[in-house]
Amino acid sequence: MKTIRLSIIILLLLAFITTACKKEDEGPRLIQKEYDLGLVSDPMISGTITFTKESETSTLVRIELEGTETGNMHPAHIHHNAASEGGGIAIGLNDVDGDSGISETTVTQTGDGTAINYEGLLDFDGHANVHLSSSAMSTLIAQGDIGSNAQANMPNDTNPDTNNDDGY
Repeated sequence: MKTIRLSIIILLLLAFITTACKKEDEGPRLIQKEYDLGLVSDPMISGTITFTKESETSTLVRIELEGTETGNMHPAHIHHNAASEGGGIAIGLNDVDGDSGISETTVTQTGDGTAINYEGLLDFDGHANVHLSSSAMSTLIAQGDIGSNAQANMPNDTNPDTNNDDGY
């Protein structure tokens, strides 16, 4: 009888230790890459463009600018080639709201209908432009290389994916 009691106590103790030490589900980590958008015509405006993998086929593109003015809307695009070369619009993005300085667009394809995912954007030969307004498209307020162009300018960046430390 003592052996059975001892066995039950040991089993209960092991069960308690096992469940107490079980790691909580942290959920999926965000996979994202951030690029700088530098000032162009207005020295008070700068920010970032961030690609966040939503699924195997879609990417959230978020632009965050500081220094934009309330009431303004700023068209934004991803263009072909490096910023120093210039290039045509590859992907249209939602306008940056001057009130918040933010634009968010879910991207699954380029302007010509070619599918593009997170990994494709990281390899893309392009740059991002944010314009003053729809009536002043020639005036850029922020610009930055993305994808393969930004990686070429950052030789010490060996990992193009940045797991957000806060993103559980």
